[in-house]
Amino acid sequence: MRVIFYTGKGGAGKSVISCATALKLAEMGHETLVISSDPAHTISDAVETPVHHTPTKILEKLWAIQVDPIREAREAYGVIQEYIVSLFKSKGVDEVLAYEIAALPNMTELVSLLKVVEFVESNSYDVLVLDTVPSGDALKNIYLPALLGSTATKVIKVIAPLISVAKVVEPIVGLPSPGKEVIRQDIKLLEIFRKLKDIIADRKVTSLRLIANPEAFSIQNLKRTYLLANLYDINVDLAIINKVIPVEVSDSYFKEWKTAQEKYLLEAEAAFHPLPIKKLRLFPSEVKGLKLLSAVGEELFNDEDPAQLYFEGKAITVRELEQGLEVVVPLPSTNKHKDVYEVERMGGDLSVVISTDIGEIRNFIPLPAIAHLMKLDKAKLFNGELHIYFIDERWKKGKK
Repeated sequence: MRVIFYTGKGGAGKSVISCATALKLAEMGHETLVISSDPAHTISDAVETPVHHTPTKILEKLWAIQVDPIREAREAYGVIQEYIVSLFKSKGVDEVLAYEIAALPNMTELVSLLKVVEFVESNSYDVLVLDTVPSGDALKNIYLPALLGSTATKVIKVIAPLISVAKVVEPIVGLPSPGKEVIRQDIKLLEIFRKLKDIIADRKVTSLRLIANPEAFSIQNLKRTYLLANLYDINVDLAIINKVIPVEVSDSYFKEWKTAQEKYLLEAEAAFHPLPIKKLRLFPSEVKGLKLLSAVGEELFNDEDPAQLYFEGKAITVRELEQGLEVVVPLPSTNKHKDVYEVERMGGDLSVVISTDIGEIRNFIPLPAIAHLMKLDKAKLFNGELHIYFIDERWKKGKK
């Protein structure tokens, strides 16, 4: 099983490249499902076939699904949402407004990610290709629910036996208590989060692929996503620069565009080395339909199998030192920068703020269990890596 995420800023070409990759995979014999949660239904436009909220057969070995987040949330997690609504209503919030507030944060992106677990466990496909939301949001949804789930499941299981007591005091506190079904769905949801994180973190199974156009903002966005992915310990195996004006275009109207694109292509190659970069030309017309999608897949991959692992970057590593622990996080594109503005513990994780050429970046880094027994000492950037040091207080006492 392979899981391939495509991400990039809006308009970079995620839907087209996702569909083209899926079509190429199917042509090479892989049972393939392409998944989209884009409310604009761009996947239907790309394949020129109505795609539904259940897997829709496009060709032999090629399936597509347009996730309906509202339907999925109501069917799978409606009990939780109803309980949240009841909390707001108990405080006098209008029912219509209560439902708006109770909508799951980033529901569209989140539900499509949770579907990954369902399809991986079904074992019905060889490859899942996801046309995801813009970069930062996608990565947060991959990681942050798992961060919550690491401790919340245990808390909920402790609370569950107290439900009957909560019902008794409900009139006193003025808030409705969650029923057993709410608790059951909470635990189920958090378990799915845990499974999702396990799938995403498996570097042999999952790859994040970055898409950008050869322009300043798009390339900067690509750098940011690459940094975030490394902080989240998600393997990025390929970058694609889309809509490159072909060399044979000599019209003077495009002269400045071509000069700028050449500059940004060189910048991207330098910034992401040794990550493989593929270039896709700007097609003379909108890419729609299986014929043009097949042409895109052929141009991108030629005789290659798109399911292959193109690159496996360094994972977060932990080194034991005599005096404590060192956690090393690879951060490409930071060789020129040595500033770590802030590092602090947030529960079982670290909140890190670093300075890069694309501004300040804050993110969370999961810590090994042994680090919880140690004191955070310092952090520094060195040779494109973030080094975080912990001191074992027991070692310091032994030195006295």
